[in-house]
Amino acid sequence: MRVKDLELQGYKTFAFKTEFVFGEGITAIVGPNGSGKSNIADAVRWVLGEQSYKTLRGKSTVDMIFSGSESRPRMGMAQAALTLDNSDGWLPVEFSEVTIARRAYRSGENEYLLNGNRVRLRDITELLATGGLSRRTYTVIGQGLVDTALSLRPEERRALFEEAAGVTVHQAKRDNAIAKLEATQQNLLRVNDIISEIGPRLERLKRQAERAQEYAQLSQELEGLLRLWYGYQWRQGQKALRQSRSKAREQRTQLEGRRKELAELEQRIAQVRAQQAEKREQLSQWHRESSTLHAEAEKLQRGLAVCQERKRLLSQQREEILHEITPLEVNREAQQERIAQIEEELSRIEGQLKESAAQIQEVQKQLDHHEGQRQALVERLAALRQQAFELSTGLADRQNRLIQLDERREELRGEREGHQQAIAGQEAQKAIAEEHLQAVKGQLDALQAQVQALVAQREDKEREIEAGQERQAQLQASLAEIQRQEERLLARQELLARMREEMAGYQSGVRRVMQAAGTGQLSGIVGTVVSLIEVPAELEAAIEMALGTHGQDIVIETWADAEAAIGFLKQTGRGRATFLPLDTVRSPEPISLPQETGVLGLAVELIGCETQLCPALNVLLGRAIVVEDLGTARRILGQVTRDSYPYQIVTLAGEMVHSNGTITGGATEEQGGGLLAHEREWRELPDRLADVGQKRQELEEQGQRAAEAYQQLLAMLANLEDRGSELRAASEARAAEADAAERQIERLAQEIEWRRGLERQLDDEMAALDEKETDIGQEMESLKADQASIQEEGAALEEQLETMTGDDLYEQLTQLKTALAVTEQSCEDRRTILRSHQANLQHLEGQIAAKQERADELAQEGKALAIQIEELQAREEELSGQIQALAELIEPTEVELVELEGQQVALESEESDFRSRLQRYETIYSQAALDMERRRDDLLSLRQQIQNDLGLVELEMTDLMPGQPPLPLKPLVSTLPSIDELPEGLEDEIQRLKIQLKRAGSINPNAPTEYAEALERHTFLTTQVEDLEQASSSLRQVIAELDQLMEADFRETFEAVAAEFKECFTTLFGGGAAKLVLTDPENLMETGIDIVVRPPGKRQQSLALLSGGERSLTAVALIFAILKASPTPFCILDEVDAMLDEVNVGRFRKMLQELADRTQFVVITHNRGTIEAANTIYGVSMGEDSVSKVISLKLEGEPVAT
Repeated sequence: MRVKDLELQGYKTFAFKTEFVFGEGITAIVGPNGSGKSNIADAVRWVLGEQSYKTLRGKSTVDMIFSGSESRPRMGMAQAALTLDNSDGWLPVEFSEVTIARRAYRSGENEYLLNGNRVRLRDITELLATGGLSRRTYTVIGQGLVDTALSLRPEERRALFEEAAGVTVHQAKRDNAIAKLEATQQNLLRVNDIISEIGPRLERLKRQAERAQEYAQLSQELEGLLRLWYGYQWRQGQKALRQSRSKAREQRTQLEGRRKELAELEQRIAQVRAQQAEKREQLSQWHRESSTLHAEAEKLQRGLAVCQERKRLLSQQREEILHEITPLEVNREAQQERIAQIEEELSRIEGQLKESAAQIQEVQKQLDHHEGQRQALVERLAALRQQAFELSTGLADRQNRLIQLDERREELRGEREGHQQAIAGQEAQKAIAEEHLQAVKGQLDALQAQVQALVAQREDKEREIEAGQERQAQLQASLAEIQRQEERLLARQELLARMREEMAGYQSGVRRVMQAAGTGQLSGIVGTVVSLIEVPAELEAAIEMALGTHGQDIVIETWADAEAAIGFLKQTGRGRATFLPLDTVRSPEPISLPQETGVLGLAVELIGCETQLCPALNVLLGRAIVVEDLGTARRILGQVTRDSYPYQIVTLAGEMVHSNGTITGGATEEQGGGLLAHEREWRELPDRLADVGQKRQELEEQGQRAAEAYQQLLAMLANLEDRGSELRAASEARAAEADAAERQIERLAQEIEWRRGLERQLDDEMAALDEKETDIGQEMESLKADQASIQEEGAALEEQLETMTGDDLYEQLTQLKTALAVTEQSCEDRRTILRSHQANLQHLEGQIAAKQERADELAQEGKALAIQIEELQAREEELSGQIQALAELIEPTEVELVELEGQQVALESEESDFRSRLQRYETIYSQAALDMERRRDDLLSLRQQIQNDLGLVELEMTDLMPGQPPLPLKPLVSTLPSIDELPEGLEDEIQRLKIQLKRAGSINPNAPTEYAEALERHTFLTTQVEDLEQASSSLRQVIAELDQLMEADFRETFEAVAAEFKECFTTLFGGGAAKLVLTDPENLMETGIDIVVRPPGKRQQSLALLSGGERSLTAVALIFAILKASPTPFCILDEVDAMLDEVNVGRFRKMLQELADRTQFVVITHNRGTIEAANTIYGVSMGEDSVSKVISLKLEGEPVAT
């Protein structure tokens, strides 16, 4: 079997539907921290039925559902589905593929599915258990399990091996068998108690059954006579009912006639009222229409006035606009004249501009020729000046270079002195750092010694904590046992209290008398014999035998009280009882005891009781001798003085030897003791409960003290760990400080060597500077000679240029350009003024056109208003005509309405008189109907009485009686006889039989059935005891067989894992040794498992002293050993290689590849070496929306999924 795929949707960070396809071999899941990789392992745990949300890294079901983000809403459901390849039949189902799915909702509801069908969690768990996958800790292995495997106590570490051995299934069966055995023992105890209660009840039920049969015979005779009497009464009642019915029918006919006449009158009144309503409705409608027309006419008048006023205003506005247009037209003509003048001036100025431009062009030609000649001289002078500048620059450059050489020489001297000083300072720092390094190493050695001492102290405290845990466990087990004892005693006390209250085991007469005494019906009752004496436990059997049935005798104060009690029993018919009146009982003659070994004394002297009760108890026990056994009884039988009173000898075992030599003995079927044992147990229970309560309180106090001591040890261990953390931190700080000092010394040595190299370089550079200074001096002499010749030629050219200025041409050109500029400015001013006047003209024309357009619009609006006014005036005349027509309709209709109201008043007066007469008829009919109902009720009461006395009887029914329901099995039901006259003496005979039944008292009619049922139950319970005893024996055998099977499986698995662990440890560490040790080899059912390791190159040491990598590697060795000894079909490893270095990862990878032949692995890792072993790689990342995204890569080819 292997995992085919895992599908997630809405689970934690996997909001979208995500599918992981797992092939054979190793699948790696990689990604940054916080991307959701470990949620995949949690999903597998969750879908396999994990119920601990702490293990799933959550607090509740809601934590399993995607919680949303700023950009994505939360989801309402989470689902995970795991598909298993079952083609090899690993799971006992007929499917080649098994898909297990789990869903969770925000309501907290979970549901489970198997191949799409809803199932229970128990079904999933049982299916996985058959395949060895249920509750396997090492199917999904996280970093927590890696560390826990070593941190567990030996007893706790045993659970890993039990899971590997598969004994958890046997353990569950064993626990179930133990629970069944305890339940069987409780059932056996209850059945025996019930049998002891049923025995005395059988005889009582037998007597009650006989009396019930006699009572039934008398009842049968009485029933036959009652049939005759009820038949006569039934017939007479029917006759009276028929007469009443006839009279009622006659009165009803008359009443119905009067009611019909009243209905006709009411119909006439209704017609008049309808006509009135019709007229009123018509008038109301006409009035509404008239009001509407008046309102519309008023509205028209207001509208007409508004339109007329609007028309007047429009005419006035048009006149005003036309008046405004005239001055605008005058202004427009003035603007047109001014524009013509400006255009004429502008034409004249433009002619002047053309003439000035021609003159400027001629002067410019002359000036250009003169400038050409002068420019040639300037260019030559510029070239000479450039040459002179270049020579001066060359000289200055050489001079600067000489200065720079001097400055550089000084800088080199300063740098050389600085390096020499730095070297001296660094050598001093190096010496100081070396001294500091030696001091830090000394401190580091001291800290490491303190850490070693602290580790030893922590181991001591851990041992003390383990001892404290064991002490707490022992106290908790003792407390649980005491609590169970207390619960059993309380349950027993409650049972005994109920038995005392119900007086279980007592005869019915005794129980009835004691109950009557409790309610105050009887007085003088002291109690039963067994309730008034105290008998030691070892004498109970002897005293029970000596008392016999007299243990239920009632001690009573006086003879009169006894007579009253007997009379009470006779009156109620509740049984019989024996009474011991204290004022009449007489003690028998004393008996002399033989002086023989084994004779304990007289029974009456061996019990405890109150002094005033001694005479009564002496009657019962005064002549009963208690001996140890039958042998002693046989020896003293002839030695006891014989007189007229018999005596008995009873043994501690419950045998009895009578004075005539007869012996009673044997075994009893009763379990749990008799009445004396119950009384003694009832008296002792409070003390026993107090003792148990005190022990419970002491254990609770001890547990509290142990818990406090345990907490103190934990606190001390925490302090040691804190101190250890501080020392390790200080040690690491000192180690870091030493490393820093070593790095500083190395750095200083390198800097010193570097600076000495720089000194040599500076000396070489200063020699090169001297050579460069000589070369630069020679170059400067040559440049100075060239500079002198160029200066002479330049002076001659400057004199020639001073005579060629061209000032007259420049002055003439300037004057012409100035005149041209003035003319151009004048022209531009005219153009600006022209544009301004043109704009004004355009604006005036716009205003004139707008006003003219508005005047036309107002004229059109005036015409429209005139038409609207004419329409409104026509509508006003139409409304006046309609209002007049409605007035002519309303007046005659109101006259008709007044006439109808007069008719209504007359008819209503006639109706009132008729109703008064009808009421008298109704009273007469009601009296007749009431008489008929009374006679019908009498007959119904008689029928109920017949049914109460005779049961189901078919009666002759009249049509005025409610029908009798159909009788079941009608042919078998008798019919009541129809009798017109009663036989003589019938009523006297009925009375006589009733008196006899009353004297018989209360009878239990179910006694025969109860007797049969009790007898059957007694037989059944006896059989049940045998079955329960046989079941207990079978369960004990099953438990023993399961213990042997679990011990064998555990031994085999432990030996296999121990052998594999040695090999895995040596392989992963590259040497060393390790072994698994049983803490208690003689007790394989409870032994713990310890781990002993010796890493390569080290001595054997505690697991707590291993480094993080060594602990991780040791735990991996243990897990791989378990997987080799008891392989699981698939295994998920969640960052178990996080603490391993590259070398150990290589060994881990090699062993993982070996195990992959038998187990399918899914590895969540960050380690490159582990990833290299994978056949398939899934990458998990998380985007800004807090949703995990997946990409997969199959290493044999291209990416297979995204």
